[in-house]
Amino acid sequence: MFNVLKAFGSIFSTQGYNTANNMLIKNYVNTNFHYFNEEAVVDESIYPNQTGRVRFQGSWWPARCDRQITLTPGDTVYVIGVDSITLLVSLTPAD
Repeated sequence: MFNVLKAFGSIFSTQGYNTANNMLIKNYVNTNFHYFNEEAVVDESIYPNQTGRVRFQGSWWPARCDRQITLTPGDTVYVIGVDSITLLVSLTPAD
């Protein structure tokens, strides 16, 4: 079962994340995040620089992808961090 306190107890990392495929805002990715690299399914389209919605761990969550792509309903994405209650997602798992 999803545990909010466990998930958001320690969400920020002091290290940024940057690969050729993903450019995330520094300090928002946390490899210690309990649900790091777990799958979610896009429920409401996620447009560049906007928040959409994903189905994750049996609930709907606001989600954002920092790449300049549009994610459409049904796309499988990976949770790679959090910003407050918004999940940061990517098309591929983070290394």
